[in-house]
Amino acid sequence: MNTIDDSLNKEGEGSPYRENSGERVVVILDVRNVTCRQSMEYSNTRMDYSKLLRDTTANRQCVVAIAVDGVTYDERGRDVFRIFHSELKGAGFRTVLVPASNNKGKQEGVDVKIALLAQKYALLNKCDIVELITGDGDFTVLVQDLQEEGVRVNVTSFSANLSYSLKDKADEVRILDDIPLVKMQQKSIEEGC
Repeated sequence: MNTIDDSLNKEGEGSPYRENSGERVVVILDVRNVTCRQSMEYSNTRMDYSKLLRDTTANRQCVVAIAVDGVTYDERGRDVFRIFHSELKGAGFRTVLVPASNNKGKQEGVDVKIALLAQKYALLNKCDIVELITGDGDFTVLVQDLQEEGVRVNVTSFSANLSYSLKDKADEVRILDDIPLVKMQQKSIEEGC
């Protein structure tokens, strides 16, 4: 697990966790927001999350990269998406799993967790920029609050998933389907979504 302190020690070629005297970046990936759009638009592809992280940090100092997702358990009490969550960890993301917040299994706490994490790093003065990988308009208020704290907020999203209000508030917007930000790979048929 990457923490604020140990993430800076993960230097290496191709790693976003390199020492750099430049801007300090916190990357937060809204997993379901991105993967649901990917499944709808690119059903037979697989996103390269390692490349996404490298391109998002763009040679700046990555304080931490966090992928926030809801967790669903199978009948044996195991995370249903454990293989995918392991893939995110291997790509350099710290995974934060939020349990379902109601009896229908809906993952309502994910957005709250993302907002709390972004605020935490900003208020502790651990970052200059928050890179949000989401298109969810619910984060418009978060963006405004972070900007009032002097933190720039960039958004990366699929165009069809990007809220107009989030697009208008963000300091910079990158569109996943318009630029070569990620390498899309074919999924194997047995893998599914």
